[in-house]
Amino acid sequence: MEDSPRLSKAMRSMIEIKSMLVDFMKCRVGNGLNAMFWFDSWSDLGPLIDFVGHTGPRQLRLRLPSLVADAVLNGDWFLPSARSPQAETLQITLTTLQPPSQEAGEDQFLWIQANGSYGTSFSSRVTWECIRVSTLIQPWHKVIWFKEHIPRNSFISWLALLRRLPTRDRLRRWGMTVPEECVLCSAAPETHHHLFFECSYSASVWNYYARKVWSNPPPDIHSAAAWINCSRSSSPQERCIIKLMFQSSIYLIWKERNSRIFTGQSLPAQTVRAAVDRQIRDRLLSVKPSQSLQPSLLQVFFACTRPP
Repeated sequence: MEDSPRLSKAMRSMIEIKSMLVDFMKCRVGNGLNAMFWFDSWSDLGPLIDFVGHTGPRQLRLRLPSLVADAVLNGDWFLPSARSPQAETLQITLTTLQPPSQEAGEDQFLWIQANGSYGTSFSSRVTWECIRVSTLIQPWHKVIWFKEHIPRNSFISWLALLRRLPTRDRLRRWGMTVPEECVLCSAAPETHHHLFFECSYSASVWNYYARKVWSNPPPDIHSAAAWINCSRSSSPQERCIIKLMFQSSIYLIWKERNSRIFTGQSLPAQTVRAAVDRQIRDRLLSVKPSQSLQPSLLQVFFACTRPP
């Protein structure tokens, strides 16, 4: 199947990765009644339509829908004389392969395994690990991804720590004509470092919660992430609460920034702080209580945020 604008986006995405199947799926030929001669990777040559070329079906007198069993006659490979170097290589390769037979059972499609071999079991995790581009694990990854996290908050916090949010300094570097000043305080150019948490507005949101945990809160997002990641003095429940405070502050500061730019509406820092509190409470109310983990996360949150 060829790509076409008439196809759905999902179908077009599947067609784009079709060529990757050569590395991830092989076919072990049994009776040859399921394996397609031209399209399945049943020999070391990969899909034969790619190896021999589009003239292959005419050269070998096998139509595109042909099965591997169609290339066998009376228990032996049966192909016309080679008319190209590729067809000759194919015929040489076939001499090393056992022709399909009913005694060999059904064809088996094999997926790549974690050790690089092929087996009958499919693992989406192994396949993803083979597809993705691996990079070094960030030291703060557990600050972002943990069991009780709020997905949208984790995503925005992840981008913020990687400095990948479309802040105004980045937009200007991309050639866009936008004002450079921070819309929250109008006192400095908007950058990741300024927005989290050098800005007086964002600092008032972050410090309100951070001071309930630290007497001298970390002044920026990366220092805060490093401290949370390395802290061993707090209980598991307290570390979870701190992570939620951290992420909710980042998310709602970014949301307020966007609201001011795109809708012209603004909220005082006190309202954003209340939204952080509400968001964390809602998340903790949805967490199933654990009999082995006492006090509960909600109790720890109330203890952390109660007035001195």
